Order: sequence, then structure tokens, then C-alpha cells
Amino acid sequence: MAYLLEIAIIDGGDHTIKVVHQFYGLTEKEVKTYKKEHLSNCGYFRSADHDDRTVETLEEIPESELPTVEDYEEEEEEESEEDDEED
Repeated sequence: MAYLLEIAIIDGGDHTIKVVHQFYGLTEKEVKTYKKEHLSNCGYFRSADHDDRTVETLEEIPESELPTVEDYEEEEEEESEEDDEED
């Protein structure tokens, strides 16, 4: 099994969700470490966390659902082809 920690940030202005962070790992400790590292580098995330404007979910997922670079490269290629068709 693997883990997905998903954290939605509630905007301080209009109280809507505009950003969701996803942290993947093979252990719960791993995803929490990624969250901690990102908190130290992202002011928007840090501010929302400090102000209790986050919604956090942790779920176990099959290792086969861990994302790969290829998953995103395929999406970029499909979007590029759609853009070409519109022109």
C-alpha cells in the first residue's frame, strides 16, 4: 500500500478552495515529511495552515496508483494535440 495526503487550502478572501496540495509516498511518515518540507517553503500554504484554513485527508492507495512522470507527459501531449486542433 501507499499513501496520498491531500490538503485543500481555503482562500482567506472569498473562502473558496483554489489550491490543493497532494503528497504521495509509501508510508504515512513519508507523506507527512513532504508536507512539513513544503510548509517550510510555501508562504501561501504556511499562512493557511497557521490560520486553520486547510482541509486534510489521508488515504491508503494501491502502489499502482502512485503517479509517474509518464502520467503527466501523456496529459501534456493530449492537451497540446487539442490546442492544435482548435487552431
